[in-house]
Amino acid sequence: MHFLSSFKMSKEAFIARQPILNSNGKLVAYELLFRKKQGDATSSIIDDMQATAQVLDNAINNIGITNLIGNRKAFVNCSYDLLLSDILYILDPRIFVLEILEAVQIDDKIVEAVKNFREKGYNIAIDDFIPSIEEFKRVLPILPYTNIVKLEYPQIPLGDIEKTVKSLHLKGIKVLAEKIETEVDFNICRAANCDYYQGYFFAKPENLSSDKIDINSFGALQLLRSVYEHLEFEELNSQFKQQPELSVNLVKYLNSAHFALRTQVKSIKHAISLLGYDNLKRWLLILAYANKQNDITEQSPLLNNAIHRGTFFEEVTKLMNLDKNVADKAYLMGLISHLDGLYKVSMQTILEQLPLDSEINEALLNKEGTLGKLLALTEAVETDDINKVQQLLDKLLLSVEDLDSALTKAYEASSNP
Repeated sequence: MHFLSSFKMSKEAFIARQPILNSNGKLVAYELLFRKKQGDATSSIIDDMQATAQVLDNAINNIGITNLIGNRKAFVNCSYDLLLSDILYILDPRIFVLEILEAVQIDDKIVEAVKNFREKGYNIAIDDFIPSIEEFKRVLPILPYTNIVKLEYPQIPLGDIEKTVKSLHLKGIKVLAEKIETEVDFNICRAANCDYYQGYFFAKPENLSSDKIDINSFGALQLLRSVYEHLEFEELNSQFKQQPELSVNLVKYLNSAHFALRTQVKSIKHAISLLGYDNLKRWLLILAYANKQNDITEQSPLLNNAIHRGTFFEEVTKLMNLDKNVADKAYLMGLISHLDGLYKVSMQTILEQLPLDSEINEALLNKEGTLGKLLALTEAVETDDINKVQQLLDKLLLSVEDLDSALTKAYEASSNP
């Protein structure tokens, strides 16, 4: 009757952050930077769009944006394709600053995109700016929508710094001096009235990592197609059930600072409805781009375990003739119920990161209520504790035949995800 194998962690999430300070030395923001592995400062074998998608995936789905930046701003690099995609609109404009990379060709499409971002409240930064007539002409179409220009300090003649800062200030644009490596550099830029500063003089990029659940990009694309087709939430719910990695990440994402949820997530379907079609599409796009090399064809232990447990709980609630809302909660509990083993932390720590319904929380922490009894039944089945199984079946008014039926359907579901 052992139907749960051990979870395993497929990957680690890596990211770096570098502080941005004001003239008084106060920390006001971080630039979030791509890292392929711990301590790796290069991104030469990955395109700009995928690099930023991985940064966003790790920031909002794995490490958590609040853990990364607290109540500061987050600067993220934006390539041409990313600016023209729909992805960035999922980001909270109160938190994220869109940093336009030097390589971006500023054509009519980009101007329109930047204008739209500003109208929706996003702050826009221009990266690696070196003042010249040609460079001013290049960025002129987007300057009316720009909040911050990042000066490439080491490449600028000292006599041009103050003049450039004055020119940008007249346009209502703040100036960030980057690549500040010494106190002399800082004093020069502060004397020129720069507003913000970034560089090794203050801090090198700090590398951070976190365990993450591996995502199948093909599965994300399949769901993305369904979202574009505006399938009913019930159908999307069924598809999410076959991809527990995505379901768990969805609930984690809903706990981000962007949403400040006033309600608790009761089921996968409830999570989908809270996000809505547009934001669900953008979120899946981030996952698809960030994990596009992960075309996993074999079934993972996590996939099998989560589907098995969730289906078992769901089927038992049906046999008990409980409301469908309870069945949905039971399935979501199944997805969450072994994450403590996966992340190697307490269930209390896990639940602090997930805005789950209190009934699910009480079941997972204290095995209280009907859901708690279902969890206890599962554990009794796993340990072959026949006496405990029978006691719980009696409390739940279920027969051994009911148990066998639920287990059979759970086996079938996890064998054919």
